[in-house]
Order: sequence, then C-alpha cells, then structure tokens
Amino acid sequence: MGRRGTTGGHTDAFKVRYEPSTYTWQLVMPERDEVGAPEKVVSQIAGADGGEGQGRRLAVVYDDGTDTIKLYLDGYTNAEATASLPDGWHSTGALQIGRAKAGDGWGEYLHGDVDEVQAYSDVLRDMDVLGLGWGTDPCVC
Repeated sequence: MGRRGTTGGHTDAFKVRYEPSTYTWQLVMPERDEVGAPEKVVSQIAGADGGEGQGRRLAVVYDDGTDTIKLYLDGYTNAEATASLPDGWHSTGALQIGRAKAGDGWGEYLHGDVDEVQAYSDVLRDMDVLGLGWGTDPCVC
C-alpha cells in the first residue's frame, strides 16, 4: 500500500493508499492526533497499473472554508471520494511521501514509484486538478 500524508505527533493528518484487496485508492483521515484514533476513509475504485501503464495521478484537496476534503484520481472525484471534516485537526509536521506514522514511529512504506509531487497552499478548482500532471499550472488566484 502506498502512503502519503502530513504528520502530527502520533499519526498523519491524512494518508493516501492503495488497497489491492478492494482495488481502491483510499484517502484516510484520523479523527485525532492519537495512536489508534478512529479513521474516516473515502475511496475510488480503480486498478493499479502494476508499473505497466502511465500510472495514476492522485490529488487531495482540502477546503478549510467548507471543511471538505476530496480525493481525485486521474483528475476526477465523486461523492464516494469526498468527506466533510468539521473537526479536522491541523498537522504540525512536514509532508511525507512514501511513509506514514505508525505507532509513534515510521512505517507503512510505499511499495512503488512516485514520479512527481506538487503542493499548493490554496484550494484548487476541479478544472485545475484535471490539468495536474500534464504540464499545466493551476490558477491559484
């Protein structure tokens, strides 16, 4: 399972992973910065390409104004990949790629490749996310 997220003291504010048993890309959000905290999970069904295709373009967009977080797969999202986070907590750590906090240590390492990472401090619109990974710059205006 691949993992990406921003860290808190004991867990990640969010994680993105692939669950092969259900063929789903998942966005996982612990409710609190505690080991073993309950998690909210949203997902999109899509097979991994096993390193044989163009790969997948994943994006996570959090809108603090609406307390909404969305998982995008290849530029698209849906209701099953969207969650409301009215009591979300703020991360105090750095963005981590390829590993996650696990029991106050590091674990859950990515088994795969990451080609490109982009991070923005503003909320991207749906049409901006669609263009990510194709050489276009989103409008963060």
